[in-house]
Amino acid sequence: MASSTLSSAPPTAIEMDTDLKLLSLSLKDSIVYALRNNFDIVVSQLNSQIENSNVTIEKAKYDPTLQLTGSIENTEVPINSQLVGGLQTTSISPFVEQGKTADAIIQSMIPTGATVSLGYNIFRDYVEPNPFRLMNPSYQNYVEAKITQPLLKGAGWFYNRSLINIARNNKKISLSQFKSKAMEVSNSVQEAYWNLVKAIEDLRVAKKSMERAEDLLRKNRIQVEAGTLAPIETVDAEAEVASRLEAIITAENEIKNKEDELKKIMHFTDNNVISDAAILPTDKPVSEQKKVALQDTIRIAMEKRPELQELQLKTENAGMQTRRRKNELFPSLDLTGGMRYTGLGDEVSSANDSTFSESFQSEYFALSLGIPIGNRSARSEYNKSKLETRQADINVKKKELDIVVEVRVAVRQVMTNIERVAATKKARELTQKRLEMEEKKYSVGRSTSLEVLRAQESLAIAEGNEIKAMVDYEISLGSLDKARGMILEAYDIRLEEEKA
Repeated sequence: MASSTLSSAPPTAIEMDTDLKLLSLSLKDSIVYALRNNFDIVVSQLNSQIENSNVTIEKAKYDPTLQLTGSIENTEVPINSQLVGGLQTTSISPFVEQGKTADAIIQSMIPTGATVSLGYNIFRDYVEPNPFRLMNPSYQNYVEAKITQPLLKGAGWFYNRSLINIARNNKKISLSQFKSKAMEVSNSVQEAYWNLVKAIEDLRVAKKSMERAEDLLRKNRIQVEAGTLAPIETVDAEAEVASRLEAIITAENEIKNKEDELKKIMHFTDNNVISDAAILPTDKPVSEQKKVALQDTIRIAMEKRPELQELQLKTENAGMQTRRRKNELFPSLDLTGGMRYTGLGDEVSSANDSTFSESFQSEYFALSLGIPIGNRSARSEYNKSKLETRQADINVKKKELDIVVEVRVAVRQVMTNIERVAATKKARELTQKRLEMEEKKYSVGRSTSLEVLRAQESLAIAEGNEIKAMVDYEISLGSLDKARGMILEAYDIRLEEEKA
């Protein structure tokens, strides 16, 4: 897949020490790596190359062909005529004729459906007895140019070029499918990447919460030793420290799970160097708000979504097939015309001179009509094609409706997450102030360690909610880019097949 994306070189593991390997990855690098290694992407790329070969196959129907033929025939028959055998013939004797023929024909089909050919023939004839021939052996040859043009069935530029156009559309369809798969993989990567970021941030919050609880426990122990605090006050702090240690262990395990999900999409398991490396995301969620215009987003999606382009191309192909099937309902009416120059001589050279002297010229024209009786097969194919065209058109309209709904949902999710980020930020700030107030009250004996621990827990929850809202906002932006059909452009990723 390395030839299908334009980006920097794939990331490599950086050994920090003998026991730990860290791999710093940006979101773009993660997407590029996944596109280069994902099996579905490779299969889609191969499908695109296969369809490109099909275009060449359809074009090859117009390649000229050269046909060479040679034959030798010896004939012996009894003579039953003095006219053939001569006046001296008084008994049955053999009449011998020897013929040698060589043909060379080059022919090709042209886009109108006509077949044109140019042929050369030479025939050596020897007979025995030979009472009346001027030359024995004799060489007779001819040069012939011929064209056969269908006038009804199989006639016309459209009919004979339509399969090439269909093959080209199939190439575009495979590219659309390739791009759709690349977009799906990119969206999966960005979602897994941000979920890993969230897991890491959750661990940071859990550790910070642990530090607060340990700090409170340390202060309580000092006061208990000084006799200014009852020993029971340390029990709640110790229990909370143990509880928050469990939260750290759970958060560390969740990081490993999210790392594995991201590695699975990126196919790190095939690389022994980096399959065990700890991933360090370098991109961080930001709360910068982006304006999203619904109607403009829908318009862009209608222009960019490869699934819709795929269905539109299939509709175009179905329409071309219907026109082809309609042509095949006609009877066959073929016009054949040609010109021939003939020569004769006692040697090949003299026969050729006679031929190319244009002294012996022939022209011919023929009209052939074939009328199918019933023609049920062609009619059924035509009716089937009309239904398939209608079906393809309906699929386009259905996909357009699906895209509109998908874009509306994606835009609404972005706007909702913008509000969530603002709300959770405000909640975290207020919870921070509440903790500060509880700590001040506790320092003057107007609160208990239990209340402080509760305020600490509320702050940890608020910090986690803010992180989740920011990560969900980033994920929703990626989903919106996918709904618009521009997730690859958003990360400045180009497919080599698309450039071609």
